[in-house]
Amino acid sequence: MNIQVAVIGGGASGLAAAALLARAGVRTVVLEREVRVGKKLLVTGNGRCNLGNTSIDLAKYHGEVELARQVFTNWQGSERFFNELGLVCRSDSEGWLYPYSNTANSVLDTLRAKHEHLTFMTDTPCVSLTRSDDVFVINGDIRAERVIWACGNAPLTLLQRLGHTVVELFPALCPIMTDAKRTRPLKGLRVRSRARAIVNETVLSEEQGEVQFGENSLSGICIMNLSRWVREYGDSMQVSLDIAPEFSIVQLREWGLNGLFHSRIVSVLEREPIETVKDWRFPVVGVAPRNKAQIISGGIPARELQSDLESRVCAGLYVIGEAVNIDGDCGGYNLEWAWASSSCAVHAILIKKLT
Repeated sequence: MNIQVAVIGGGASGLAAAALLARAGVRTVVLEREVRVGKKLLVTGNGRCNLGNTSIDLAKYHGEVELARQVFTNWQGSERFFNELGLVCRSDSEGWLYPYSNTANSVLDTLRAKHEHLTFMTDTPCVSLTRSDDVFVINGDIRAERVIWACGNAPLTLLQRLGHTVVELFPALCPIMTDAKRTRPLKGLRVRSRARAIVNETVLSEEQGEVQFGENSLSGICIMNLSRWVREYGDSMQVSLDIAPEFSIVQLREWGLNGLFHSRIVSVLEREPIETVKDWRFPVVGVAPRNKAQIISGGIPARELQSDLESRVCAGLYVIGEAVNIDGDCGGYNLEWAWASSSCAVHAILIKKLT
């Protein structure tokens, strides 16, 4: 098979790149190891698909932030991107963008729309990728002028064979694992909290939101945003919860626990000083497995990519989305990066000569 562009990975960034290429008349094939494309996209935002954010706040990004800044310079935003593809969006009071239908299926249907220039090859992992005579050879029988690598949560061994190095991949935006004795009695409960990541009594970061207790874990958006610190500090880190951020210690003594919290929380905390409500400590023993993470941090470092995301070590190869050492907080920032990086790479391919 001879094609112009091969997209490796049928997730968010790969589908976006393929859709843009096909609309521009570029013969494109998408290789996806799963039996269907966009599987992960369907579960984002609890099935609603938080597809972006109205604010491009670089403080919400981690890793190679300077490269992200360069890519975002000419980015017009997720809402305009999807409007041009025919999808209507809406935003909430925090600027989180969703499809107007409020279902992720609408986003996936928009991205995987049939096109004469586009071929999907599902259940087809990329097992070999070489470059020969200015052409990429994929799985031995697919020849492509350009390759877009959009498979970020998979091992990057094939890119290493082409000359790249890899910043270690690590689960991000995932539950934090802790002592089961502390969380098991509270399993299934949710409580609004101020959550802090603490090492040696130094506060690394603070988030507010709903915390969910698991069998041996803490979860919720605020916890997921703190989970990236576990990569650096491991079990020397603790999570501190203030489960009554609106109340002072004096007010808590006046009200007592029964009028504020679920009876299971009361039964645990009634044996503790009232101050524990404002600083409830949980030891960190790790993070959830990769398949529980919303995003994987790490990937190809910025020094090996040009500002248009073409590889500096293998001409004609573009690396986008989660495969780049850039990841964001919850709130649509990771999908914003997926669309923006896809658009950036496709634009670069289109202005360079394809036969």
